[in-house]
Amino acid sequence: MRRSRRPIVIASRQSPLARAQAQAIGRALVALHPGLKVDFHWVESEGDRLTEGPLANSGGKGLFAKSIEIKVLEGSADLAVHSLKDLPASADEQTPGLVIAAIPTRADVRDCLVVRPALAAASYLADLPHACTLGTASPRRAAQALRLRPDLKIQLIRGNVHTRLDKVLSQNTYDATLMAVAGLRRAGLADHARRLVDPHQIMPAACQGALALQCKSDDHVTLWRCLPLNDPLSSQAVHAERQVVAALGAGCHSPVCVLAQHRVEGSSILFDLHARVLSPDGARMAHDSQTGSSKQVSRMVQTLLSSLKNQGATEILRMAL
Repeated sequence: MRRSRRPIVIASRQSPLARAQAQAIGRALVALHPGLKVDFHWVESEGDRLTEGPLANSGGKGLFAKSIEIKVLEGSADLAVHSLKDLPASADEQTPGLVIAAIPTRADVRDCLVVRPALAAASYLADLPHACTLGTASPRRAAQALRLRPDLKIQLIRGNVHTRLDKVLSQNTYDATLMAVAGLRRAGLADHARRLVDPHQIMPAACQGALALQCKSDDHVTLWRCLPLNDPLSSQAVHAERQVVAALGAGCHSPVCVLAQHRVEGSSILFDLHARVLSPDGARMAHDSQTGSSKQVSRMVQTLLSSLKNQGATEILRMAL
């Protein structure tokens, strides 16, 4: 394709983290296409306006994406930058006319523990005082934390990264919270990501740490510009995770964890796929793991889903509704 002189307009949420992510993609595009002019369109999503109550009661994670997608569809932006976990996994819920143009190399998938100053000596969930208050809006985090520490008191915490940090570190509204390492680092808040949590103790959400670059399916200029940013291994991993979520019919109200990671073994690349489905209180859990080559990932997904369903995953998910 002949090089286009058309500027590119990137749409994203206006939170500090979302801005940092979009600006990083802008810089990467300029590095790939010297002379490219990049503009930004900052959007307040419906999810950003809702600061109280669980997201599931207001329409789910798609609330963070729809307003940005509209800007691309109507032509006021060429490219949307999302946290991939905010995009619905089910094909029925995806926006017609839009495609994921690229998934850049995935960042750290782990969660970390953030505690109020008086509990600074606590490095792990096990170190927290008995019956202390853990703030989270994530059923996934709540269920896994309760499975490890049934004594914890779970309270809803909402807001962007800076707001949630402030509620724990300054306002002392909560004793502790769990946050995504990738988000803290991208927002320039890496100092608060010191208490790393083993991802097999608190498994991440599907697609945690991954970004999605989304554009119109017929916008060949933007597709061509973004394609070099796609990381094939990250892309294959998160697409496998989305397949599991979609097949289970899971949403933001569901305590579901899925993680696919690649590793090099000799001259081969292997994928490890893990999933958990928990009851809201963490008392019940279906779980499975599969390992195979990149050519076996689709089969691994189906084998894992079959195992989860045989363990009662469908019934467990109904408990979260």
